[in-house]
Amino acid sequence: MAKSKAEIPVLDLKGKSVGSFEGLAELFTIEPNEQAVHFACEGQRWSFYTKTSSTKGRSEVNFTGKKPRKQKGGGTSRQGDVKAPQWVGGGVAFGPQPIKREFKVNRKVKKLALASVLSDRHSGGQVRVLKSDLSAPKTKSLEGFLSTLELSNARVGFVVSRDDADKNLAKSVRNLSKVDVLSEEKWTALDFIKADCLVFSEKAIAELSKKFQNA
Repeated sequence: MAKSKAEIPVLDLKGKSVGSFEGLAELFTIEPNEQAVHFACEGQRWSFYTKTSSTKGRSEVNFTGKKPRKQKGGGTSRQGDVKAPQWVGGGVAFGPQPIKREFKVNRKVKKLALASVLSDRHSGGQVRVLKSDLSAPKTKSLEGFLSTLELSNARVGFVVSRDDADKNLAKSVRNLSKVDVLSEEKWTALDFIKADCLVFSEKAIAELSKKFQNA
């Protein structure tokens, strides 16, 4: 059951607290559902899987269909055509074919999985909001920010939007070790669960909350 509200600390680039963000209770304070998280993550992994191995059957081989020898009288086995699997260059029997696996995950399960991951991270104090107005990329400033929070050795996910200020933030952290830039297409349970700590931009957490409510 969700609590009344979620207070998420807002930090500046120096790592100092400058307030708090009141997150959605249904997104940050629910009881995590491990089964939903597992199901949603597996479904996302399956979407990346495509079997591309392909072989030709005897009907697809570009050979003549003429009978290679007489049916009887030669003292040898009977053969219909050289496209059969036992002939060199013939078709392959029961060979691999390209397939696309289907793994449907319902919308409600995806929402529950996302909320479960974010609630788990928030309960462990692993969610923060970064207040910054970068006019240009500054990798050194973000490196100092991570060092101040003692996150230099942790896997950190910076959650950003398409806003211009967020683009500078994304460029500032993309070359840092153990840092993932999570743009809008990566706002998923699988991408969030990979990070030890999540740092949202102010624009990103507002848009994610709105997107979650309207989903």
